[in-house]
Amino acid sequence: MAPPRHGDSLPPAFGFLPVLVANLPPLIGVLWLDWDPETLVAVYALELQLLFLLAGAKALFAGQPPVSDRESGVISVSSNDLVAKRGSVSVHGFLPPIYPRNVPFAAAVIYGGAWFGLFISFSLSEVIAVSDVIRHPAVLSSVAVLLIGQLGETGYSYIRSGRYADVSPYSVVEIPARQGFFLMAVLFIVPFIAPVTGAAGTTLALVGFVFAKLLFEWSGFRAERDGGGRLTSWLSGPDSDSALEPLDVPDDDPSAAIDVDRRAVAATAVWRAVTTTGPFYATMATFVWLGLIAIVAGEPSPALRSGSAFIAFLLFCIMFCSDIVMGVLESGWVTYRRIGDQLVAYDRLTGDTQWSAPVGVLHNATVVETQFSDRYFDTRRLTVKTGGDDDDTERTLGPVSNPEALIETFELPIRSTELSPLNQWLAGIAVASACLIVVAGATLLVTPFGPPAGWLYVLLLLPFLTAVPKGVWKLAHA
Repeated sequence: MAPPRHGDSLPPAFGFLPVLVANLPPLIGVLWLDWDPETLVAVYALELQLLFLLAGAKALFAGQPPVSDRESGVISVSSNDLVAKRGSVSVHGFLPPIYPRNVPFAAAVIYGGAWFGLFISFSLSEVIAVSDVIRHPAVLSSVAVLLIGQLGETGYSYIRSGRYADVSPYSVVEIPARQGFFLMAVLFIVPFIAPVTGAAGTTLALVGFVFAKLLFEWSGFRAERDGGGRLTSWLSGPDSDSALEPLDVPDDDPSAAIDVDRRAVAATAVWRAVTTTGPFYATMATFVWLGLIAIVAGEPSPALRSGSAFIAFLLFCIMFCSDIVMGVLESGWVTYRRIGDQLVAYDRLTGDTQWSAPVGVLHNATVVETQFSDRYFDTRRLTVKTGGDDDDTERTLGPVSNPEALIETFELPIRSTELSPLNQWLAGIAVASACLIVVAGATLLVTPFGPPAGWLYVLLLLPFLTAVPKGVWKLAHA
C-alpha cells in the first residue's frame, strides 16, 4: 500500500518551485553580470552530471516494477536477474523502502552518467577552457544552488508526496537521460553564438537557452506526475503500469527449510566481478582518466593527473562493488521452504516470496559444475525445471551446504551431486596465464622495463587478455 501523500493538498506546480527558483541565478548572471556563454554552459553541464547521480538515488525508491521492454531507452539497463526480485527493505523511518530490484537501474544510470559527462567535457574542451571555467566561484555557487533546488524538488514532489510509489525505476532513470539528450544538443550551440552575433544577440540567445532548459525541466516534472504534450510524453519514457502477479502460496507453516550458503554466494559474486565485469570496468575507468586529462589544453599538472586518477579509480570501485552487492542481494538471503506439496523460495531480507512451484512438477535437475566457490566451500547448486511444456521455467537452487537434504526434502530427480573431476592441466594453464597477466602488469607499472606507458596498454586490453584464462578455466570443467 502506498503511503499517504501529504503534499497532495497543494497545487502540483508548487513542487516545481524549488527548481524554478534555483534557475534564477544563471538568468541573473546572463542579464546583469555579463556572463559569457562558456560560464553558462559549464553551469548547466555540471548540473546535468549531478542529475544522473540524483536519478540513481531516486531509482532505488521507485515502487512500481520495471517494464519488460527496455530496448528503446537512452540508458542501457542491465537484464540482471536481480530485476525480478520481489519485496523491499526499510533502511530508516524517514525514508521510503528501498527495492533491491532497482539497484541495477541505479548502477546503470551512474555508468551512463560517467560516459555522458566525459563526452560533454571532451566536446566542450574544443571551444572552452573547461578546467578554468569550472573553478570560477560564480559557476560553483550556481551549480550548488541548482543542485539544492533539485534536491528540494525531489524531497517534496518525489519523497514527501509519495510519488515514488507510482513510478518504475526505468522511467526514473530515463527522464533525466532524455532531458540530457535534448539539452546536450542545445548546449553545444551556445558557445558558438558569440563569434557570430553581437553582444545583444548573444544575451538574447542565452536567455532563450535558460527558458528552454526550464521548459525541459517542467516537461520532465509533468512527465513524472500526470503526463502532458508530445514532448512531455517522450521525456516521461515508458509507462509505469507494470504489476507483479500475486503468488499462490499456502498459508501453512513450512515442514522444512534450507538456507543458501551466503559465503558461497558472496564468493561467486566476487569471482564474477573479478573475471567478467571487472576487466571491462578497469578499461572504462582508464578511458575516463585519459579523457579527463585530455580536456585540458597543454601539459597537465601533477595535481590534475592525480585528481583525474582518483576520480577514475573511484568510478571503478563504485562499479566493481555494485556488481558484488547485486550478486549477493540476488540470492544471499534465500530460504527454500517445503509447504505442503510446494517448493517456496522465500527471501529473508525482503520478507517476500520470490517464486513457488509444486514439488511434483520438478524435473531435469542437474548439478552446476562451473562455479569455483562450490568446489572451495563444498557447496552445490542445481538447475531444475519447474513446469510443463507450456510453462517450463528453469530455476537455480543453491548454493547449499547440504545438497542431499535439498534433494530429499523436495524430491528432486537426480542421482548424485558429485562434481566431475577438474582437468588439472587446463586448470593449471588458466591459473598460470592469469598470474602472467598480473605479473606483466605489475612489472610494467613499478619497473622501467617495457615500453613507455606499457601498463596503460595492459589496462586498455584487459578484457581481451582475461578472456584467455577465463576460457581455459571453463574448458577445465568440461
